[in-house]
Order: sequence, then C-alpha cells, then structure tokens
Amino acid sequence: MAGKGVEFLKEAVVETVGELLLQLLACALFVGLVFLAAWGWSVSPALTGAGGGLFALFTGYGLWETFRGSERHRKGRLASAAVVTATVALVFAYYASNCYC
Repeated sequence: MAGKGVEFLKEAVVETVGELLLQLLACALFVGLVFLAAWGWSVSPALTGAGGGLFALFTGYGLWETFRGSERHRKGRLASAAVVTATVALVFAYYASNCYC
C-alpha cells in the first residue's frame, strides 16, 4: 500500500517539475522574442512588420487547415508545416500567457 502512495508522490513531483521547466522555457523564449522584435524594429520597421504579417498569415493558414472540413484537408508539406506552426504557436501562447517576468 505504501508503494502506491510513494509512486503517486513521485509522479506528482515529476509532473510539477516538468510544468515548471516548460513555464521557464516559455518565459525565456517570450523575452527573447520581445528583444528580437525590438531590435528588428530599430533596424527596419518595414521588414519587421512584414515578417510578423507573414508569420500571422502562415499561422492563420495552419488554423484554417486544421478546422476546415475533413473531406477537404490537404496533405501537402506546406499545409502540414502550417498546422504544426499554428499548434506550436498556440501552445507557446498558452504557456507564455502565464509569464509574469
């Protein structure tokens, strides 16, 4: 009986440490992206805006491919890359929304 309690405690600690590491990684990535955007804006505002716009369009395309009807899904590399990009962006946004740095 005691083994189950210890196993549960071990699993809870590992899960908590994993969540903490993901949160720290998301905060560090968020701070890095903010500094990169500020630097890019100081060098070339037009290029930074165009890059952000292209990223937003590509992410939107990925979301569109994810949620459109199942009979109309594309199976190409571009569609797959857009879906993965959108998924990573959403997961990052979820973790970065809890960043109080």
